[in-house]
Amino acid sequence: MIELSDSVDFNKAPSREGTNAEKYVKREKLFGSEEVLPMWVADMDIETPFFVIDAIRERLKHPILGYEEAPEKMFEAQMAWIQKHHGYALQREWMFYSPSVVASINMAIQTFTQPGDKVIVQSPVYFPFYSAVTNNDRHVLKNRLLEKDGYYEMDFDALEASIDERTKLLLLCSPHNPVGRVWKEDELQRLGEICINHDIIILSDEIHSDLVFGGFKHTPTAAISKELQARTLTCYGPGKTFNMAGLAISTVCISDEALRERFRKVYKSVHFAEGTVFGHVGFEAAYSKGEVWHSELISHLQGNIDYLDLCLKEYMPRISMRKPEGTYLVWLDCRSLGLNFKELKRFFYEEAKLGLSSGMSFGKEGDGFMRINLATPRSSVEEAVSRLHRAYASRSF
Repeated sequence: MIELSDSVDFNKAPSREGTNAEKYVKREKLFGSEEVLPMWVADMDIETPFFVIDAIRERLKHPILGYEEAPEKMFEAQMAWIQKHHGYALQREWMFYSPSVVASINMAIQTFTQPGDKVIVQSPVYFPFYSAVTNNDRHVLKNRLLEKDGYYEMDFDALEASIDERTKLLLLCSPHNPVGRVWKEDELQRLGEICINHDIIILSDEIHSDLVFGGFKHTPTAAISKELQARTLTCYGPGKTFNMAGLAISTVCISDEALRERFRKVYKSVHFAEGTVFGHVGFEAAYSKGEVWHSELISHLQGNIDYLDLCLKEYMPRISMRKPEGTYLVWLDCRSLGLNFKELKRFFYEEAKLGLSSGMSFGKEGDGFMRINLATPRSSVEEAVSRLHRAYASRSF
């Protein structure tokens, strides 16, 4: 653990113009204007932690950037973090390097299903879940989440009724993007029972597991029981928590030896190799030195969430939100505005000049919603609120 220096300020707003940042270079293409404030891609407009940057600078003192093996101490740092924060003891032999969670999802689909098989996706959900299934010539089996007043729950009855002999894999987003749920242990237990009874493998995307707010606790799916652990693949990574997605490094963990060997065969066929020299040192630094920084980050994000919630209630009551239990993403309920899909996008993109993710990109169940990323300095949230309020007031909603 290290103490934060006086130079750390989550309200600093470093410019990302001219850096090839995805959320900026795609503004014209996606929103029709360079003037939108981009708050869509799930990375932070907050500086990557200084200890990650320092580790990369130290590595640059060596003049050769050649092939490297992923060092054991890198994996050990993640194992210690997960044990401390989530009470789950990983073993090194369970762990594979992966460049991203989405890559791991595709690998799992190719390993554990065949063309024409069905993969369960709980909608609305992070849109690559759908494309990973269809791009591999499998069928999406939607299990729609139940929503009441902005609170989402799994529909276990509908899930069990929809399963047939071609259903082989379930993709779980935990914590859930975009609705912000942190699944309770009993919910995961019930989900696990269904998958065990129907011989379904679970891929649990837990990339947001360290971004959980007070009063809520992330439970690793594989930690529920030995039976469930034996059929669960878990995806972890520092990309969201420490704003280092550009280093392209994560892990996928598989405890069951038989599943692990099946995965390894396909894994080797695509040659992910061992990652990058900067990814290795950044990964280790994040997990071994990030304790205090992470705690301060959660406080900052909670402050941004509280600020947006207060402003909506006071000035824009026809746009509502339920505070997320986890993630730095907020699911805005805009259904009371009375706008259709195209009108809602036009309102946000052209009138409010805000580049948010359309709810429909997460599935038809997202109609009437927008997703906003609050992992920014407070000044950006204030600017977003100001733009939104001007557009809202001009419409006389």
